[in-house]
Formats: sequence, C-alpha cells, structure tokens
Amino acid sequence: MKSLTTLLIAASMLLSSLDLHAQRSTEFFYLGTVYCKTKAGVEQRFPYLPVYLSRHDKPNDIIAVTVTNANGEASFKGVPIDAYKDHVLTVHLPSGTYRFFCSGLDKDPGFRGNISTHIRLDALEKYLTSSTIVPKKADADKLALDLATSAIKGAQRKGVTISDAEGLNYKLFLSGHLVQDKRLADALLQIRGSDLDKIVITHPLQANDYFAGSIDFFVRDVPLQKLTPMNFTLERL
Repeated sequence: MKSLTTLLIAASMLLSSLDLHAQRSTEFFYLGTVYCKTKAGVEQRFPYLPVYLSRHDKPNDIIAVTVTNANGEASFKGVPIDAYKDHVLTVHLPSGTYRFFCSGLDKDPGFRGNISTHIRLDALEKYLTSSTIVPKKADADKLALDLATSAIKGAQRKGVTISDAEGLNYKLFLSGHLVQDKRLADALLQIRGSDLDKIVITHPLQANDYFAGSIDFFVRDVPLQKLTPMNFTLERL
C-alpha cells in the first residue's frame, strides 16, 4: 500500500500537470525533449542538461535557463515570451555549442499552452558529474531537503531553495518532475528519508552563472513519466 506522503506527492504532480492545460487560455510556453538516436535507431535522452532561451535577433541575451528533467524534457512553463517572435534554444556540451531555431507563430493557432520544441543532438556524451544518496535507517525522520544539503560541501538551504557555497541555486526535481510551482514545493517540504528510494545530485561539467546543478528526489512508489518516442526536431542553426 502506498504511504500517505506518496499519495499526496502523486496528487500534487497530477494537479501541476493539469495547470499546463489551464494555461492554454492565458499564455504560450516552450516544452520539448532533448534527445539523440544511436546508429541502431535507439533513442537516448539528455537528463539534467541546461537549456538556454533567447530571441533569434539577440541570441546572446538570455531570457531564461531551464534544466531537462530525468526524461530529458525541458520546460519553460511560466516564462513570458512573445510567441509571434522567433526564438533560439541553445545547449552547451563539451563537443560544442548547439543552437536551434524556434519559428514564431504566423497567426493565432486557436489554443493556448505549450509549443513543442524538441531538440535532436548527434550523440549522448558526458556533460555532468553525478552522485547518488541512498537514505539509511538513521535518516528515516530527516527531511529529504536536509539530506541533500548536507551531502553538498558548502551548501545551504532556505525553505525549498538549496544553494552552493557561491550562492547559485540548484534546480530541484521530484521523481523527475521539475519543481516549479507551489504544489510540488509544498510536497517536497513533507518528504523525509523514509519516503525516498534515492537522491541524485548532478553538477554540469561546464560551469555557468545561472544555477549550481540539479537535485532529484526519487520518492518510493512514484514512477517516472512514460517516454514518448520523438519524431520531430527543431531546425539546427
């Protein structure tokens, strides 16, 4: 039987997902997957990869930065954009910088919500370091947020915000879902060591001025989102 905490987290994730549909009456936002395919045609995703958003006419002026989730999905939910202007999505990898063209809408499409911005790269490569924490029996009553903070040298926590020694914040995830609204933030504040399977902490190999890395709290009995095969990609610039 699932614990009450697990059920509450699952409900919070469902409500957060429903928020995406509610926004169709108010705004557009970019949502897409970063992936590649092997020579054998096997699809691979890029988890916890920074993705930068900018205007096409000002590609170096960053509007927002997000991080892909455990399934390689990059969401810019809540970021104000002019959907009728051309934009660029950029990723920086050890093999180089890759930019992708997001064409602006020509006319009102008759809906509001996410605009698909899938990115296909050449091959999966090492772009981050990763460490995994498996809570012990002694950690059962400790807050998951505190377990993660104590595992990072110099890190500090304030509410649901964890920052490194230089003051850069970590992107937080719940079982692969980016924590970017109050429901998931409130759920995260309730999670203790006994609720977790593991905590995965990543740091990008290429440092940036926007965030320190990612922390994903994998809650017991809360599955990852199902993968949908990709058959679309933005034009690479």
